[in-house]
Amino acid sequence: MLVSTSSEQQRTSSRAFFTDFDSFDSAISSSFVPLLVSGPPAARFRGRLCAADAHHITFAEVSANAHDVYRNESLIEQGGGDYFKLSLMQAGTGLLVQDNREVILSPGDVAIYDTARPYTLTFDRDFCNLVVMIPKSSIDLPAELVAELTATHLSRDTALGTIVSQTLPQMPGALVQSPDLVRRQLAQTTTDLISTLITATLGSERLDQDPRQVLIRSVREYIRDHLQSPTLGPEEVAAAHYLSPRRLHGIFQGEGETIAAMIRSLRLERCYADLQNPAYADRPVSAIAAQWCFLDAAHFSRTFRARFGISPSELRLSR
Repeated sequence: MLVSTSSEQQRTSSRAFFTDFDSFDSAISSSFVPLLVSGPPAARFRGRLCAADAHHITFAEVSANAHDVYRNESLIEQGGGDYFKLSLMQAGTGLLVQDNREVILSPGDVAIYDTARPYTLTFDRDFCNLVVMIPKSSIDLPAELVAELTATHLSRDTALGTIVSQTLPQMPGALVQSPDLVRRQLAQTTTDLISTLITATLGSERLDQDPRQVLIRSVREYIRDHLQSPTLGPEEVAAAHYLSPRRLHGIFQGEGETIAAMIRSLRLERCYADLQNPAYADRPVSAIAAQWCFLDAAHFSRTFRARFGISPSELRLSR
């Protein structure tokens, strides 16, 4: 449906109703990352999945009878570990377990979890849960800091928490009804809102007290500011921060991706956005690729397809 085990798909929207558990199980796994779902006898099951995505972000509203969702090490090995998932409980209750923590989610509660590590979701009665799946590369915060917040309430009982819980449920409908350029802007708004929520929950003092985290944020900002520079690479980034490339690599070991992979991922996201932007409809694919330092057309096409599950030209035709 929306997300494969190894790559982003072109944006789509869907709505499905289920009267048997096996069909629901299959749909849940194909809509997110590889999962194991267990529940009641099929004859007694009812469920609904409404999903929409845009610019690498997937929204899915899941309404169903009681069931459990598992992601274990063997499923993680199949792929899909490059995402954070945000759960916003809308009706009923749920239990999220990850990283030796657990949190009970009631209506209005928001929690985050990481698809690269095992987790369990338990729903012991009928419920409705909005899930937002977003690439880790879109969240401009150190992964190890975000890991401190998995299976916890994010800014519960705060004004910001209320804004998030009221805004995110409106996004799927807005995405379906909006043209491509607006969809991209809504996706960016969602990313910014989630990043702000995480930052607020951590607290600015937590982000600033560790020199290593300050350095990581500075490196990320430098990379984003220089993505169009053909000389951008680990050596340049290291030199700009008075570090050796080896030292820089060591600092980023816990971040889930190398400096080179981060640069490539961010450049691909810029290409994806430009290819969907009507303002660049007359610009050749090769020109857009070159703007973001992909000079070999064949290499760019292969890399783009590997990341998004669609070629650059196919994406442009799908607008």
